[in-house]
Amino acid sequence: MSEMKSLADKLRSSITEPANAPVTKELAIAKAQKQPDPDILTQIKAYDTKDHKSMVHARFDAKTAQMLNHFKMATGVENTKIAAFAIKFLFQQHPELKTIVKTYIQNLEL
Repeated sequence: MSEMKSLADKLRSSITEPANAPVTKELAIAKAQKQPDPDILTQIKAYDTKDHKSMVHARFDAKTAQMLNHFKMATGVENTKIAAFAIKFLFQQHPELKTIVKTYIQNLEL
């Protein structure tokens, strides 16, 4: 039992170790988590979904669904939030998609 160290103990001891000391997997993960968020992640976290009431059911391939679940565990961002952000971002980056919708609506017969 006494030989088992918590991650915090490993971090404390690594601070006092020389710079060329071997890096453990846990320490590497802890150091990676201290890096600042990339700009896109900051934008996703700041994206407000409080007033979103409509629901859409989406299907993803297995790898994408697994990536979304891992992304949620790594960042704490809900899957619905990233999907809402991604779709809004898609329509902002490609206004020609909105043109397709507008053309369709204009051609509707009532």
